[in-house]
Amino acid sequence: MPRKIVICLDGSGNQVGARNPTNVVKLYEMLRTDDPSSQLLYYDAGVGTMSSATARGPLGHRLSRLGGLAFGTGLRTNLAEAYTYLMRHWEPGDSVYVFGFSRGAYTARALVGMLNKPGLMRPGAENLVPYAVAKYAFNQDIDRSQQEVSRFSRAFCRHTHTDPLWETVKRNDPKQVSRYAVPVAYLGLWDTVKAAGILRLGNLQWPYTRSLPNAARIRHAVSLDERRRPYREYLVKPRPQPVRDTLEEVWFAGVHSDVGGTFDHAKGEPLLSTVTLKWIVDGVCRDLDLRPDAYAEATTLTKNFAEAPVHRNGPAWFLVGRRLRAVPEDAVFHASVRHRQQQDPAYRRGLPDPDDPGRWADLDWTEPVIGSA
Repeated sequence: MPRKIVICLDGSGNQVGARNPTNVVKLYEMLRTDDPSSQLLYYDAGVGTMSSATARGPLGHRLSRLGGLAFGTGLRTNLAEAYTYLMRHWEPGDSVYVFGFSRGAYTARALVGMLNKPGLMRPGAENLVPYAVAKYAFNQDIDRSQQEVSRFSRAFCRHTHTDPLWETVKRNDPKQVSRYAVPVAYLGLWDTVKAAGILRLGNLQWPYTRSLPNAARIRHAVSLDERRRPYREYLVKPRPQPVRDTLEEVWFAGVHSDVGGTFDHAKGEPLLSTVTLKWIVDGVCRDLDLRPDAYAEATTLTKNFAEAPVHRNGPAWFLVGRRLRAVPEDAVFHASVRHRQQQDPAYRRGLPDPDDPGRWADLDWTEPVIGSA
């Protein structure tokens, strides 16, 4: 029987069990785990959460974690582990769902890109995963070596063109979706940050992290109020008609962690991150095996959630510089932003006409999509 395989990749320094969990953790906790023949779950803590396996001694482990936070080291390891999990568990007909926050969202996009080209290697080739990640995912212009990529795919990767979803994603970009591309049913992203880390070292660019042609549907929640220079917006390349509606990239009030979670708060206090959690989950909740009570507890909200505080990042962040995010002229905003601006006219002057339906998403944003049991 075809299964759902859900990959959850957390943000920098985040993990299950933290006092203030991210939206990735909250989603993971909604998912049913009692029937592995129907649904499999994978969770990976954020870059900089754990030290490298090669680190030695307390100082070495601490420096390893700091390296992950500052430079994004460890992302290749996180990518390789998620890719290996899919190698071992994916079977033709299974549906893949990928979620990520912050640099975990970038890792999620790199994973989807790697599933596009070279594709998913067959079980038994685990020893080649580090090679594949280094060669085809890290700072490579894959279009310069199409013959080499095709040769690698033929030798080691699984045919996927008979998958029912393959024909759907092929329409996104017929030239870039090969017969080895694994289709991803849904990609849910909270405010992607590129993986160069807090201290940017050059322009690290992994193939297909902007176009994501093998993702059937994408929802990307983007922070409107983030100001830290290293936390640049990393938007998805717009899709042409007739597949434009398969990509929903929507701007939300709040800084980076208002979108993805983690700010300290009192129990029951309205949070902007609840709005983004509900929107991402609502895009796929009818496809996944969720616990209805957990969904209701995590996503129940009212319009006053749109007025929740926009948090400030610590003063030390001024040292790395500030930068306003570049909002595209045709950007789509979440309806909660409109409500916030109506309650506080000083917030975000210059927003689109509130009656322009093409510029506002999720008009019924307080309504639950699934009911509690």
